[in-house]
Amino acid sequence: MIIRQFLLWARTAPPGQRAEAVGALARAYLYSELSPDDRWEAETAMTALLDDPSPLVRRALAEAFANAPEAPRHLVVALANDQSDIATLILSRSPVLPDADLVDCAALGGELVQTAIALRPTVSVAVSAALAEIASAPSLAALAQNAGAAIPATALARMVERHGDRPELREALLARADLPLAIRQAIAAALSASLSRFVTGRIGKCR
Repeated sequence: MIIRQFLLWARTAPPGQRAEAVGALARAYLYSELSPDDRWEAETAMTALLDDPSPLVRRALAEAFANAPEAPRHLVVALANDQSDIATLILSRSPVLPDADLVDCAALGGELVQTAIALRPTVSVAVSAALAEIASAPSLAALAQNAGAAIPATALARMVERHGDRPELREALLARADLPLAIRQAIAAALSASLSRFVTGRIGKCR
């Protein structure tokens, strides 16, 4: 009965009030001692609100669940695949998402999504390797600057191979204390090639 009343109210309440209510509901789910029946009703109501037309409501859910290991997995996964400004809240922090979900979201998402994943408190070798293959140069620069990212040498080499001509990535990589000598040499070669192309282009325009 309570869930039905809540959802009936949500149909006509303004978006701001719906967002405030669902945020309070999510916090109660996480931090209050609810009975099993009350938890089931709360989870059912929040699941229904994943389809709310207002992003304010879904964002309130994402803000409540972003850092919570007890957040329901199906809600977290749905929010991680929402529009970018909502998905990034979850992808940058949620401990619920395993590497496989993060890799899938990185492959399907754009630069904002990839950067959010690159800036997580910890980034595994598997996720770093996946980002090295698909992410944009700004996202990879964010990954390189993340002290919590475990980046294997093969992924570092792939990053230079794909975007070694981008100064923001070169600078971020060179700032890493653990950068292998071979990668430093590859960056130097990429810089040399970039300068050569620049000079050649300038000479061509002057002719």
